[in-house]
Amino acid sequence: MTIDTSRAPELYPTLTSADYCAAEIFDLERRTIFHRGWMYVCHIDGLPAGTKRVFDIAGESVLLTRDPGGTLHAFANVCRHRGAQLCDPALAEAAAGSIRCHYHSWTYALDGRLVATPRVDDEFDRGAMGLWTHHAEVCNGMVFVSLAARPQPFDDWLAATTPGLAAFEQLPIAEYRIGARTETVVQANWKIIVENYSECLHCAVVHPELAELIPLYRTGNVVHPDDPTAPVAFAEGRVAFTRTGQTAQSVLPGVDPRGEYDGISVFPNVFFDLTPTVLSLTAIFPLAADRSLVVGEYLFAADNFDRPDFDPTPEVEFNELVGAQDYVVCEMVQRGVASKSFTGGGLTRKDAYVIHFIEGYLAARGTTAGNGVVDHQVADRH
Repeated sequence: MTIDTSRAPELYPTLTSADYCAAEIFDLERRTIFHRGWMYVCHIDGLPAGTKRVFDIAGESVLLTRDPGGTLHAFANVCRHRGAQLCDPALAEAAAGSIRCHYHSWTYALDGRLVATPRVDDEFDRGAMGLWTHHAEVCNGMVFVSLAARPQPFDDWLAATTPGLAAFEQLPIAEYRIGARTETVVQANWKIIVENYSECLHCAVVHPELAELIPLYRTGNVVHPDDPTAPVAFAEGRVAFTRTGQTAQSVLPGVDPRGEYDGISVFPNVFFDLTPTVLSLTAIFPLAADRSLVVGEYLFAADNFDRPDFDPTPEVEFNELVGAQDYVVCEMVQRGVASKSFTGGGLTRKDAYVIHFIEGYLAARGTTAGNGVVDHQVADRH
């Protein structure tokens, strides 16, 4: 991507306090972004055939299933009889079996068909009473869901919002396996978390271990300023995203074994971070204007799982260390932007990807803080 530097030396404005804190803005985002577009929910390895899981998509409980044949389905987590919630929202791990309502035991197959109505003698068209459906797509093993009645076709949406993800389409990501999964509730607006991911001016201060592993980050740059396409290399002698820079894990199929990092923020809610031995997918599920659930999935080469000594701990612990450091400062920003004194901040050239996110976000939302229509196109880090 190309950043317009003609504004220099002026600072580019951040979003306002209301954009980060107001319930009205969060409701607007639910309508225009989270419930209209596509949201990442999980890697396909987290939903084996014959299982189900529950996801909260900005206040809407969604039941994701894979029937015994492996076909993916997404449903409203609502019984067609009296509207009871079918599955516990805490069902974050894959669970086998059909879907049974705990109110009157109406039971549904994993493809959404109503298959049992105990003690009901009425004759009615049970075939017309299957679960309400949502849209689901699998992109190279990454599962996305849309709650819109007629969403933009997934491929068109992805090309418009995050064309840079195509740079990784040759990787067999669907074949990678989940070695660990983590959850953290961060007391911060989802956009603050995305903006923090999009810059590295904070890295030398907040992430000393990361800056030691990736020397470029000591400079505050996210990519090489003279060549944004150049590899982001680890320090000499380091080959893995761990504290020591070493690992016992196999290199991911299709990935260069040299110590390099590549990544992208997929709009609106997932970070794609690729290193030689682990792909981390970090999903943000907005819970409120000032609270977000962050879910990390750590994907490894499948052959690791055949070894009795497989231990993903070094990669997971280092990623979680960096994440925990980020969450501290994100919560600090949330407290600051909630101040009545905060009318907006200023972004520098090294905040270029934050600027891109803000422009894309406002375009997707359809309004500025002053309710003026903007015409920016969503952009990404590549």
